[in-house]
Amino acid sequence: MDRQALLRSVPEGEERLLFAKALDQALFSMKRRQPAFTDFMDRAKCARFAERLRGIRELNVTLFGGTEDCERQMMGFSLAEEELSEEDFPIKIIKIRRKSKKFGQADLSHRDYLGSILGLGIDRGKVGDILVAEDTAVCFVAEEISPYITAVLEQVSKTAVVAEETEGAEAIPQRQTETKRLTVASMRLDAVAGEAFNLARGKVQTLIGAEKAQVNWNIVTNTSHQLKEGDMVSLRGFGRFRIKSIGGKTKKDRIGLEIEKYV
Repeated sequence: MDRQALLRSVPEGEERLLFAKALDQALFSMKRRQPAFTDFMDRAKCARFAERLRGIRELNVTLFGGTEDCERQMMGFSLAEEELSEEDFPIKIIKIRRKSKKFGQADLSHRDYLGSILGLGIDRGKVGDILVAEDTAVCFVAEEISPYITAVLEQVSKTAVVAEETEGAEAIPQRQTETKRLTVASMRLDAVAGEAFNLARGKVQTLIGAEKAQVNWNIVTNTSHQLKEGDMVSLRGFGRFRIKSIGGKTKKDRIGLEIEKYV
């Protein structure tokens, strides 16, 4: 593995630093002949880094974040003949619940939970997705910090909570979605996102230009980017949706489509 050549393939800045750390874990795995893992990163970076490493025949790269659709993932490295399973990843599930349903804030948000966890002095890379449900949240975290969080976290936004490690799929709340049918003038990113979020097209174009739009977890700044069936689209501050199906043209020459919007 030519580490320096691989590093030069990534633009300078934060992404190169993250890739350097990932390369170190990959080299460790190959040298020690044992699995190694990165911290959590956004899904798009993981995919880009994995693509750059696919040419190394003796290395196996696996991505996982706790569930199949997690937006933040770890990269797992092993020898090519030793494929990793989901159970191999050093990820723990922490359930955070309000101590009393009578007292405290009833509408705690993702930002509230994340802020309280990071407020304990924990690095962002040690925290994966946080799934918020009524009165509770489920957090995917790096194994080594799980005991600390469960022992120390007592409040989220001034609301008394209890944090405990849990296991099993039944502990993970289902992501809330709703199906919505739209008609759009074209499959351009700005046109579809505008209809999906009920925003003026000019507003959407400004947000896209400010790097606040992602398609399949990759930042897209081209307002005319053509969307296709299965694409996951997010607009920071407004949410995300997946294109379930694209139909035919209406009598007014518009395109009918069905989206799955996360609520």
